[in-house]
Amino acid sequence: MGSLFVWSEAVGSSGRRTAGGECRGGLRWLYTLRTWICPRKIRWWISKYPTSLPISELDNGDRMKKLDEGFIVNAQKLAGPCRVCTFTSLFRLDSGEILATYRLGSAKNSADGNCQITRSMDHGQTWEVIHEGFESTLDGVKGEIRSAQFAQRNDGVLLAFLSWVEQQSGDPRLYDPESDTARLTKLVVVESNDDGRTWSRNRVLATGDLARPLVCGQTVRLPGKGWLVPVENYAPRKPGGACVHSAHAVLSGDGREFDAVLSIARHPEDSLYYWDQRVALCSAENRLVNLFWTYDRKREEDVDIHISWADAEALSWTAPVGTGLAGQIAAPIPLPDGRLLAFYVRRKLPGSLKLIASPDGGKTWDQANELVVFSQDLGDERGKTKRGYAGTWEGISRWTFGHPVGITLDENVLLVVYYAGAHEKCLSVRWARVSV
Repeated sequence: MGSLFVWSEAVGSSGRRTAGGECRGGLRWLYTLRTWICPRKIRWWISKYPTSLPISELDNGDRMKKLDEGFIVNAQKLAGPCRVCTFTSLFRLDSGEILATYRLGSAKNSADGNCQITRSMDHGQTWEVIHEGFESTLDGVKGEIRSAQFAQRNDGVLLAFLSWVEQQSGDPRLYDPESDTARLTKLVVVESNDDGRTWSRNRVLATGDLARPLVCGQTVRLPGKGWLVPVENYAPRKPGGACVHSAHAVLSGDGREFDAVLSIARHPEDSLYYWDQRVALCSAENRLVNLFWTYDRKREEDVDIHISWADAEALSWTAPVGTGLAGQIAAPIPLPDGRLLAFYVRRKLPGSLKLIASPDGGKTWDQANELVVFSQDLGDERGKTKRGYAGTWEGISRWTFGHPVGITLDENVLLVVYYAGAHEKCLSVRWARVSV
């Protein structure tokens, strides 16, 4: 049986403070009416107890709708040089509390980058910082923590998988176009016994032949099988050779030893790069779905977002195929009713973050009911940089929104998070709740 979920703050109220920001518009007084109340009863209840939420937002058929939004971190209110937030992520603890992480630094590429952790105990309405940064020196070598993703073991211990990037040379760029090489990176794991407030010392995970691993998106818990940590690698196939890109995952059966490296996607001719994979488990089908920002290395341009599937037992992925969606990073969000959502970046005009549904596992997409979660009119972000492969890497350091991620709060409501700002030197972390 469903439940009635009600808050007392009306739309238009100032809202409660968050970690570095405030709730934009506050909470709607009526958050969710679940399916046990028929539409006629909904209309009677609203007429008897008026709210600021229009009936059209409740009885919206197949249309998705943004319920409310706000800041996790409002960068305009931060003091000091570090006002650039990127690499956002979400994780729900077994307790129901939600953690959000992001990289905070003085620029998108900077030696001072590190990941902070914020916590919400009210479904994303308010946030507090509980951890201000991980140890970034590894074996005496200075580095930055570029991204962090979580997993929770059966004993309650929280794991954080960190992308450590060497920062000894004074050049903070992740990629050097002159040599076509990426900086030295390591996959690091740390443990917490207090839900993310304090952490153990760094431990470097063995990644086999992956010389430049970076964590890619949320981890996946596989019932009865363990934990999957998605990573990507950009390194030469052999010493002295050209760098190539490939998508992988590190698997652990017990949450302690992560020693199995799985291959997910690599183009046989290395002409397509399957960047920034995001993976999710479709529980009803016991299948994994991966979405990829896909780049044509020969033509030096983006192609449509690609999709791949794997049986959660066999862990063998199909070759990625195009979705027809023009975009970059895309987070898959499977729903209990069988729909697959994609929360994705569209960099070309109109620049935006969009949420779209597929009724058939990504074969077709309901573009008529696509929801724009965020947009801003700053011109074509691709126009800010040079064209070509080197220009794309330059653009990554200058683009002003991205890294979409989302989780389900219940079968009808999502919490989504991303970074955005009006200028590349001041980027905030924002949230929104969406009715689906």
